[in-house]
Amino acid sequence: MTPATGTSEAFVCRTALVTGGGSGIGQAVVEALCERGARVFVADIDLARATGVAARIERDGRRAEAVHLDVSNSSQVVELFATLRKRCAGLDLLVNGAAVLGESAFIEDMTDEQWTRVMSVNLNGTFFCCREAVRWMKETGGGRILNFSSVAALMPTPGALHYSASKGGVIQLTKTLARETARYNIRVNAVAPGYIQTPMLDAMDATFREQTLHRTPLKRFGTPEEIAGLVAFLASSEADFFTGQVLSPNGGLAI
Repeated sequence: MTPATGTSEAFVCRTALVTGGGSGIGQAVVEALCERGARVFVADIDLARATGVAARIERDGRRAEAVHLDVSNSSQVVELFATLRKRCAGLDLLVNGAAVLGESAFIEDMTDEQWTRVMSVNLNGTFFCCREAVRWMKETGGGRILNFSSVAALMPTPGALHYSASKGGVIQLTKTLARETARYNIRVNAVAPGYIQTPMLDAMDATFREQTLHRTPLKRFGTPEEIAGLVAFLASSEADFFTGQVLSPNGGLAI
């Protein structure tokens, strides 16, 4: 894969798909990739949010296109990739950022619906998108997949069993997929952020946020831009020797 025109020689991502790109970390990732010259498809279940992100980037002379996607719907994922195949010569990077936190509940009170919704988006959605990306990347000589896990997969998070389990599943999906696809020149890595200043964090209980800050050695939450910078690095040729890795920028919360 050759660098995009006008970008650093270290940057190899020309075309990317970012799920959950309409807000939070996903939006920051879209902006970081576009700043480096990539053409980015901004996928989100909320098309209006994705359209707003893409429109702002387009006004700055970059390339971004909004697409609607419910990652938990396998048929929608297949249809989107079929559409992208008609519009692009290949896909250099898939970023699986779409996720839901779900309602807080301990296991004895958790409903089937609460469990299934979180698993459907966070784990199933990642699998559906990875499957289509691998099928395409095999044909075009390789690519990169970046899956978003969470620090909740690395340490117990009582009251969020469904979220922690789904993100733990993403880590094992990432590691196994990296082994399966290295022969196709596909690199698969995971980012497991700590608590980041996003709408998802804002929705958490204030007491929980205070306790988390107290337990975080750096005594602050991360920013979406810090996570996006890591994604941009993993999309560059400087990260060519990374596959099957889990990087967790979390302020020292999990060491």
